[in-house]
Amino acid sequence: MISLLKRIFKSRGVDKLIYACVVILTIYGIVMIGSASVGQTAKYGPTYATMNMIKQMIFVLSGFAFMIFFTRCFKKGWVNSPSTWVTYVIGLGLMIVCLAFRDVKGSHAWIQIGSFTIQPAEFMKIIMILFLSFHFGEIEEYCQIPKNISRKKKEELQKRKLWYCVVRPILAIIVVFFVGVLLQKDLGSALILAFICMMLFFITPRPYYTKYKKLSLILLVIAFVVAILGMNFILKPHQLGRITTWLNPLLDEKGDGWQLVNALVAFSNGGLFGQGFGASRQKYGYIPESHNDFIVAIIYEELGLVGFLLFLIPYCIIIYKMFHYGMKVKETKSKLILYGVGLYFFTHLLVNVGGVSGLIPMTGVPLLLISSGGSSTWAAMIGIGIAQSIIAKYNRDLLKEQIS
Repeated sequence: MISLLKRIFKSRGVDKLIYACVVILTIYGIVMIGSASVGQTAKYGPTYATMNMIKQMIFVLSGFAFMIFFTRCFKKGWVNSPSTWVTYVIGLGLMIVCLAFRDVKGSHAWIQIGSFTIQPAEFMKIIMILFLSFHFGEIEEYCQIPKNISRKKKEELQKRKLWYCVVRPILAIIVVFFVGVLLQKDLGSALILAFICMMLFFITPRPYYTKYKKLSLILLVIAFVVAILGMNFILKPHQLGRITTWLNPLLDEKGDGWQLVNALVAFSNGGLFGQGFGASRQKYGYIPESHNDFIVAIIYEELGLVGFLLFLIPYCIIIYKMFHYGMKVKETKSKLILYGVGLYFFTHLLVNVGGVSGLIPMTGVPLLLISSGGSSTWAAMIGIGIAQSIIAKYNRDLLKEQIS
């Protein structure tokens, strides 16, 4: 482990503070997964907590290997038209393959290989960040329209540019979203993926997209109003139940509101310094998925506001660094990759903590690098590795400029 950490921090040009935050979050996650899992040992056996920690440790160590590989080997030239479409089709295909496996709480979002499960939607978020970084950040350069051409040819090229730069990537986003919602029935992951994609479209600095951004904003407002008015017809009963529970958790405290009510109790027990490490009461059957989506409630109950800040601050540093370098890097494709990774971490933080604390409806998404889970851990570390590759190149180029 020490040797692995030395190799990570020796990488030239990388932002070592980002790596430090990843190390803090992953170690903190392993420890808290063990603590949160203790409450379920009566149901799953005395080794349950230890096994969860070992599994997460394996995911973290293999995740570090992925992160180092992408940091050292990733080239922005890999993100091109053939590669983005190949990875898109593979990712979409894996999401559809999930239908062949049994559902988990009504969602077909996992590929099950023995006791090991893979959630393709997590990797699809990284794939879509790369896909859109090319389509919104580079392909427009290849579709420049010459000035001295006939009007008919110009109109033809404008239509072709519209198709390649706007229509085709947006259709790709819509297809992934509806596969997630209608086939997988995993609304939480689909909404996060759609939000990241939408934000990348609005963030792209290329002037060509300005008029389409305005049109998209109007369409989004209309869609939002229609969704609110037609909520009873669009959403399924269990999805409506989550909204009802969010508005009034005590309305069905023994049913749909059970986890949220007990999570709020955990928050109220926490205070400034918490009940003490391992001293949570809510993890003993009151919060069934205490080491997964609701791990924040256990952290707060045991370690209080101080423990909450122990993961919130490193999270905020990672998000800040991604946007900081995103604003500094000149090349649009690299900008969008950095913004995308920052949005990935920000959205998961917002949705998970907001859902567990009752600020927004619960959608069941993990807290990256903290919650138990291999797919989310690997996807997050791959994203960090790709981002660090871009950051390292930027810092090395900046150093060369300063020396010369």
